[in-house]
Amino acid sequence: MSYLVLARRYRPKNFKEVVGQFHVVKTLTNALKQGKLSHALLFSGIKGTGKTTVARIVAKALNCKNLQNQYEPCNECLNCIEINKGIHVDVIEIDAASNRGIDQIRDLIENIKYSPAKGKAKVYIIDEAHMLTKEASNALLKSLEEPPSHVYFILATTEPNKLLPTILSRCQRYEFKRLDTALIARYLLEICQKENYEIEISALEVLAKEAQGSIRDALSLLDQAMAYGVRTKEELILAFGWHEVTLVEELASILLEKNFKEALKLAQKVYQEGIDIIYLMEKLTEFFRELLIIKTFPQESRFDFQTSGLRKLVLESEVEEILIIFQILLKDLEILRKSQYPQLQFELTLAKICELEKLVSLKEIVQKLDNLIQQNHLGSFSSNLVQFEEMSKSSNITSEKGSLDWEGFLEFLKKENPSIYTVASALPKPQITPEEISIKIPSNHLFLNSPYLSSVKEKIEVFFKRKCKWELLEEPKKSTVEEVKERAEVKSILKVFSAKINYLQPLKE
Repeated sequence: MSYLVLARRYRPKNFKEVVGQFHVVKTLTNALKQGKLSHALLFSGIKGTGKTTVARIVAKALNCKNLQNQYEPCNECLNCIEINKGIHVDVIEIDAASNRGIDQIRDLIENIKYSPAKGKAKVYIIDEAHMLTKEASNALLKSLEEPPSHVYFILATTEPNKLLPTILSRCQRYEFKRLDTALIARYLLEICQKENYEIEISALEVLAKEAQGSIRDALSLLDQAMAYGVRTKEELILAFGWHEVTLVEELASILLEKNFKEALKLAQKVYQEGIDIIYLMEKLTEFFRELLIIKTFPQESRFDFQTSGLRKLVLESEVEEILIIFQILLKDLEILRKSQYPQLQFELTLAKICELEKLVSLKEIVQKLDNLIQQNHLGSFSSNLVQFEEMSKSSNITSEKGSLDWEGFLEFLKKENPSIYTVASALPKPQITPEEISIKIPSNHLFLNSPYLSSVKEKIEVFFKRKCKWELLEEPKKSTVEEVKERAEVKSILKVFSAKINYLQPLKE
């Protein structure tokens, strides 16, 4: 007999053997005991978490002749044996990836009306249900909602978001979660003990981490490791070509130091040794995510670095710096996967991160801006103080002579001569001193063309008992691009941000 891989040899045959899906098992066993199992079930989750396995166990529980505890199949009766072998006529497994058309679903609908041939119920397990066409899914709706009493549908999918909402609303959904790394490592250790195979727990932890929550992937990797004869973590890394532990830490240290020269040397080494660049980039991205967690939760995090000096670099680095590197790696990872020149893209990513040293941190920019604002504030404050003192003196002199203000003059003029008041109210507020009244008027002001110009001046001199003087203001000259660049405030801002002016947009009038 040919060799049976671990993933199939140790496939759970009853509910108590299912690993890490307690919430699903608990709900299904309660429903079976109470006779309230839905006729349409949807199992969703990542690959290798037990969706199809649990579906087969449910099928056995519905057809078992010697059911234990009202929900656990015996795995000894003829129905259980045939279902385990995949040859039971009343348990039909359909691969929706290859049987996705409406013709196959039409045949299914035609057959469900017939009673079970050997068992108690007919169970249709539709794997990769999201691969069904829209027409096939719509054709299945009526049967999902109102199937015959002897028919059960179990849909399994890794992408439930691709299923039609009308399908989802007709099924009871069970979410199979990603398995914890520690749980997978313990399960692998149990398998090794059953196989009488000695291997370090640290090696199993690496396998469990590499499986990324999939128990089937973990068993496949363990099968490969056992075939190689792996006993230690170092042998495992050598056998699978996983040099990420020391290599990733070394590369992370270089990136935190912003040493572009060493980064290029290491990139060349990776190329010459034929290491998978995409895989290395994935591990580097995951490593910086872990560093970000360490910086965010330093008390709760435990991480043993194999590279000397890395811990010190991590502690000295700011959270925002690690976050920016993580963002660049994550973004460039997608580009790297699609690139026809992965080595060049990898080197470009390293160069981009190393050049971050030239960027100014946000804290430093804010500090420089605060200093700039304070300097400008002090300068403007001293000039404003002088103006305030001069205005105070003028105000005191005016009050000593008993003169009224400009508003009082306008009230007086409004009662005496409304025509002149209309012209005077359009004037800007004058500067009043003990010697004279000074009014600054733009050279294009309409008042200059008024026939009441001399009358207004006469009324002002009579009311305030001092001379009135007009000052014509020329139109402000538009600043040129070069004049704007030479302004002190513009130069200060450019210095703070270490920037240069690329383009100036003139304001629209």
